[in-house]
Amino acid sequence: MILIPHIVYAISLLVVFILQTTVFSRITLIAGSPDLILLFLAAWSLNERAKYGWVWTIVTGFLVSAVSAMPFFAPLIAYLGMFIISKTLQRRVWRIPILAMFIVSFLGSLFQGFIYVILLKINSAQVGWGQSLDTVILPSVLMNLIFTLPIFAIVSEIAGRIYPLEEEV
Repeated sequence: MILIPHIVYAISLLVVFILQTTVFSRITLIAGSPDLILLFLAAWSLNERAKYGWVWTIVTGFLVSAVSAMPFFAPLIAYLGMFIISKTLQRRVWRIPILAMFIVSFLGSLFQGFIYVILLKINSAQVGWGQSLDTVILPSVLMNLIFTLPIFAIVSEIAGRIYPLEEEV
């Protein structure tokens, strides 16, 4: 019975990964695009019934790092930072999970953008802070906020099906 949530998560992640790489990476606002994988991880980690969120965050970070054009481990660092933000907020804003999801999406997207710029600068890429913020980071944050509600609803439904409440069993 404990294997079913992991299988469902893996299949869901595969679907989100395919959608991210084929469709949503082509949807851009200036030079920013949404990161469905970040939103999926945020929604999953905010769900109180979901177990082993940190393990899936690490696995997902390694997988995305392997196929990303970003410096290796950049997605892993970004996703772990988002996971820490989500767990911190989950304890503080636990009565309003959708508010926590919007806050985690906002802060996680900013964190991811800044981590990417810092790591690109370390690797001697010619990127400026102002231009990165204006053309990539802020548009990506906005796009992520647009897709926050649908991703949260889908993940909540999936988690509700694989982790039913005790009175539903």
